[in-house]
Amino acid sequence: MHLLDVVQRFKALKTVIRSVTLNLNQLLLTAMLGMILVFIYSAIAFQFVADTCYDDNVHRGMLNKKGDSVCMSLLHCFLSTVNYGIRMGGGMGEFLPAQTYAPENKQAYFIRLVYDLTFFLFIITILLNVIFGIIIDTFALLRSDNDEN
Repeated sequence: MHLLDVVQRFKALKTVIRSVTLNLNQLLLTAMLGMILVFIYSAIAFQFVADTCYDDNVHRGMLNKKGDSVCMSLLHCFLSTVNYGIRMGGGMGEFLPAQTYAPENKQAYFIRLVYDLTFFLFIITILLNVIFGIIIDTFALLRSDNDEN
């Protein structure tokens, strides 16, 4: 806790903290919208692509050769989507194993294609940039108010 005293000693750090806390209500509402959208994507994943949602880096012996499932229930699917989808730069498409385009699974390929691309477009690109925009706009407003003073 004593390290946070550094924030009080530097005016620039106070401005950075204020840029986040000044519009905290707007940021929380935007984050809530993001969680609602992520839940919708989780429900879609649980319904349509749950069989392809597994962590390729975790192996459980000979019984589960393709890795550990990350979508065993709707809650598990939601938490995995929040953890892996938002944290990774490419969304869920970067985390999940690639879906092959074969004659027997063309429909699964196109479902995953639309799922991955729209998740990246709406969640990673638009929603996260809206949150960053709110913070940067508030920071610029605080800077201009400081310059006027």
